[in-house]
Amino acid sequence: MLKSFRVAAGALLFSAAVLAQTPANTANLGIRFSLPDSVVDVADGGTINMPVSALGQTLTAGFTVTNRGTTLPQINFAQMSGSTDFTLFGVQEGPFALNPGASFGGQVTYKATTSQRTTARMQLNYTVGNATVNVFINFVGTAPEFTYSVIPQGGNATPLTDGATIAFPNTAVDAVANAVVVVTNRGTYQGTFNTATVTGESFQSIGVPLPGTIVDAGRDVRFTVQYAPKTLADARGALSVETADKRVAFNLTGSSTGAQFTYELVGPNGAATPLRPNSMINLPDIAVGEKSSVVVRFRNTGNAEGRIALISSAPPTLFTLTEVPLLPLVVPAGSAFNFTVNFNPTTPGRQLGRLRIGGDDFELAGNGLGAQLTYSYVANNVSTTVASAGSVIFTPAAVGGSSNLRFVITNTGTSPATVSSIGLATATTIFTLGALPALPSTLQPNASIGFPVTFAPNALGTSTGTLRIDTATFTLSGAGNAPPPLPAIRFDGATGAQEPLQQPAIGLTLAENYPLALTGTLTLTFNSEVFSNDPAVQFATGGRAVNFTIPAGSNRAIFSNNANQIRVQTGSVAGSIVLTPAISTLDGGIVLTPSLPPTATLTVAQGAPRILSVTLSAKTANTITLLISGYATSRQVTQGVLNFTPVSGETVTTTSLTLPLDSSFIGWFNSAQSAQFGGLFTVSIPLTLAGDVKNVTQISDTIQSVSATLSNSRGTSNSVSLTLR
Repeated sequence: MLKSFRVAAGALLFSAAVLAQTPANTANLGIRFSLPDSVVDVADGGTINMPVSALGQTLTAGFTVTNRGTTLPQINFAQMSGSTDFTLFGVQEGPFALNPGASFGGQVTYKATTSQRTTARMQLNYTVGNATVNVFINFVGTAPEFTYSVIPQGGNATPLTDGATIAFPNTAVDAVANAVVVVTNRGTYQGTFNTATVTGESFQSIGVPLPGTIVDAGRDVRFTVQYAPKTLADARGALSVETADKRVAFNLTGSSTGAQFTYELVGPNGAATPLRPNSMINLPDIAVGEKSSVVVRFRNTGNAEGRIALISSAPPTLFTLTEVPLLPLVVPAGSAFNFTVNFNPTTPGRQLGRLRIGGDDFELAGNGLGAQLTYSYVANNVSTTVASAGSVIFTPAAVGGSSNLRFVITNTGTSPATVSSIGLATATTIFTLGALPALPSTLQPNASIGFPVTFAPNALGTSTGTLRIDTATFTLSGAGNAPPPLPAIRFDGATGAQEPLQQPAIGLTLAENYPLALTGTLTLTFNSEVFSNDPAVQFATGGRAVNFTIPAGSNRAIFSNNANQIRVQTGSVAGSIVLTPAISTLDGGIVLTPSLPPTATLTVAQGAPRILSVTLSAKTANTITLLISGYATSRQVTQGVLNFTPVSGETVTTTSLTLPLDSSFIGWFNSAQSAQFGGLFTVSIPLTLAGDVKNVTQISDTIQSVSATLSNSRGTSNSVSLTLR
């Protein structure tokens, strides 16, 4: 130990001083002690401390004596004197010579029989030459010893012996009494406190030191034992304290004072039935709107007066209290008071409540007699109760699909109930009722009837309806999800390059039949190649948009007049005619058109002019005026050629005439007037004739016929002839 080591070190210093003055006829002997936690060299007069942690424990120190000099001492004897707690053994019996460098040894054992400081001395006797030398080594033994005492609340310390009783004073119920237990180390060496354990329902320990707490000699540790009675009854418990050297036990006793309340139900004939806190008080069954009652008695069976601050019931309108004593109420020991609990049902069936008297609670129950309809619905095998004015929630369904549930009416009352009418407040195809039970229907207690309700959404989002059952109403609510995606849209009929002024037919189909009725619009867009619109490019029925339908379960678009196709006017201007569909559900108008809808394109190419007719507009003796009608998809005509055929017997000098028409047609096609005609035109060509005649009377009669052609950069038109005679 550290204390022992310091003493030994001092002894070594002292030994050095002694050796420096040792006469020549003494030996140089080294004495070394080995303890469990240290090794100590000790000189003559040195001290070895041998502490133990508990009475009765043994500590052994081995030692060796070594001849460190050159003389030859004779070891005569080694012996122990002093306290018999120290024992010397294992030493070679003398006399014997101890050669230089040689050693002998033995052991010193200390067994603590007391906690007081104990001493002994070992004598080592040897002879050198004619001189006899004695070496003395001192031993000190120490040990802890714990004693116990208790300090009651407001009192003085009282010693405790093993098996003694710690008695607590009379203590009010729910109050606390404390006693401090003192564990004192009256020994001469530190001891170890291990545990303190308290048993007994009304007792507990507070502030117990941690296991392994070291208690120095002359010091103590303390903790509190608390007595907290909850009932009027004598309490028993035990305290066990364990230190390193022993375990002791003490009895714990306590007595309590206070009020103690007991309860009874008092019958009509005065007979009383015991009633425990938290038990059920069943009130007599009674018809809805009437009242039943029971009498409750509480009595103070304790040994002191008590106080009742509260007597209440809940819910207060269902269970009412009458004849309640004035509160707060002081109840002397042995006294009793009564009050009445009333049951006032407003609805049929079993009703629950609570009664509180002071700090004690009781359950209340009563049956209201009468009919009571409750409502629920079952969706996806899950039943949900719903009250009148509540909501019935359907599983979401895709538009065109449906979701079903079963609505159930149950008589949870105690008398028969009648259901007279079931229906929807407003007729709708979104919510429909299935097979209804025969009405009016009488339901016995616990009997049920039900019927299916179907939700078939026709639009996205939430739809609602109202279900009426006699005077009760319920909101039907369902969410419509997106219908199935639209199958691929396909065009049939005319496609690609088309002739001007034609009416090709176009049809529309889906890749698969679609379950919902659809409506759509086919829109025509004209993209002119010559920077001029042609109002004639439209549907044959008029306009550039036409409606169609696709019946449910079908895939074919139906246009006006129940036609499977619609005709398109190609007009007289070069460009592309683009047809684009837009489709939505017939009910709800849910747009199903893809973000990039398919299109059909018809094209009218730029080409040479085309003459539709040549007519005679006017004729005089020497003039004729021709009207040439036609179209130019490129809105361009550069020249015309007229070829004349004379009447037989007449001579015509000019048989072919080329006319420059570019500027005239540019003026026409650039005019606002021409915009409504597209590529159509009618050109008037006046001709003045001069010359001689042979067989006719006027020169204009010399022309039998005239043919005309028109040209532009794309080519020459067809030739059209006009017979004048």
